[in-house]
Amino acid sequence: MNLSSLTRPVLFTMYGSFLLMGLVMGMTGPLVPFLRADLHLTYAQAGLVFSAQSVGSFVVLILGGWLVHVLGKKRLFMIGSLAFSLGMGATAFASDFWWVLAGNVLLGSGMSFLDIGISTLCIDANREGKGKALNLLHFYFGAGAVVGPLIALALGHLEGGWRWAFGLTGLAPLAVAAVVPFLTMPASPEVPAAQKFAVYRQPFLWWGALALFVYCGVEWGVGAWFPSYWKAIPGAASLDPAWATSLFWLTFSLGRLVQGPWADAWGFQRFLTWGMGATVLVIVLWLLFPQPLMALVWVLIFGFLIAGQYPTFVALISHRFPEASGQVTSFLSIFASLGTFVWPPAVGAWADARGIEALPWAQLAMALLMVVVALVAFRAGRRVRG
Repeated sequence: MNLSSLTRPVLFTMYGSFLLMGLVMGMTGPLVPFLRADLHLTYAQAGLVFSAQSVGSFVVLILGGWLVHVLGKKRLFMIGSLAFSLGMGATAFASDFWWVLAGNVLLGSGMSFLDIGISTLCIDANREGKGKALNLLHFYFGAGAVVGPLIALALGHLEGGWRWAFGLTGLAPLAVAAVVPFLTMPASPEVPAAQKFAVYRQPFLWWGALALFVYCGVEWGVGAWFPSYWKAIPGAASLDPAWATSLFWLTFSLGRLVQGPWADAWGFQRFLTWGMGATVLVIVLWLLFPQPLMALVWVLIFGFLIAGQYPTFVALISHRFPEASGQVTSFLSIFASLGTFVWPPAVGAWADARGIEALPWAQLAMALLMVVVALVAFRAGRRVRG
C-alpha cells in the first residue's frame, strides 16, 4: 500500500492538519514579542508558552500506543481537532500568563492526537518509500510554518493582534472535525497486542527517541527564538523578524519537499549522518560570521539541512518495527514533545542570563549532543533486523 491508495479526502485531511499545525507553530514565535509586551513576561516565561503545549501532549502520548489500538485513527482525528480548536480559542481570550499556559496545554493535547493518528496512517500506508512519504507529510507542516509568520506580521502589530491570530486560526480545526466522520481509513496491520507492545523493550527505540528529543531543541531553538534574536541584533531592523522567520521556514519546507527521495536512495542512516554533520558546520559558521546578513544566510541553510532529519529518524525506526506503527509513532512523539517542553524555556533562560544574541552557542551545544545520541542509536540499531 502507498499514499496513492488513500482517497483524496483522506490525503487532504492529513496534509491540511499538518499544514495547520505548522502554521500555528510558525506564527507563535513571531507573536511572542507582542505576547510578552501585553502580559509582561520574561523570556523564560515566554518559553513556557511552547512548553505548555508539551505538557498537554504528555498524557496523550504516554497512552498513545494504547489509544491507537483501542480508539482507531478516525476517533483520534476527531478528538484532536476539537481539542486543537478549543486550545486556540482559550489562548486567544487569555487574560494572564496562566490562561495562556492552560490554552496551550489543551492545544498541545489536540495536536498530539492528530499527530499520532496521521503519522500512524502514513506509516501503515507506506511499507516502502517511508522516507519520501514522511518527508512529504512533514513538508506540509513546514509550508504552514512559512505562512504562520506572515499571519503574525499582518496581525501582530494591531491592537490585540496576537489574540486575533490565535482566535481566527482556531476555527480551522473545526473543518477537520466536520469531515472526518465521512472518511474511510485503512486499518493497521492485525498482529497480537503482545507483539506490538514488545517494541518498548528495544534499546534502539529508546535511543532513537532520545535523538528526537534533542533534535526538537535544535529545531525549535531557531523556530521559537530566532524572531527575538533577529529583533535584538544590531543592523537587522531593515527586515521584520516575521519575514526573517518566514524565510527560515521556507527553506525548511523546501528541504522536506526534496529530501525524502534522497533519504530513501542514500539509506536513512547515511542521510542522517551527513545531515547532522553539515548542521554542526553551519552553526559554527554562524558563530564565526554573525553579521545580520550572514546570520540570516546561515539560518536559512540550517533550516534546509535539518528539515529532513525528524521524518527520516521516524522512517528509520518505524521501518525496523512495521508491526507496531502506532506504538512507535506515539513513543517517538513522547520524546519529541519532551524536547519542545524542555528546550525552549532552557534557551529562554540562557537568553535571560547571556542575552538572546548568544543563541548560536545554545544551538551548537544541542546539535553536538544530537550527533552523539544519534551515533549511539545507530549502533543499537545494528542489533535489530529490518
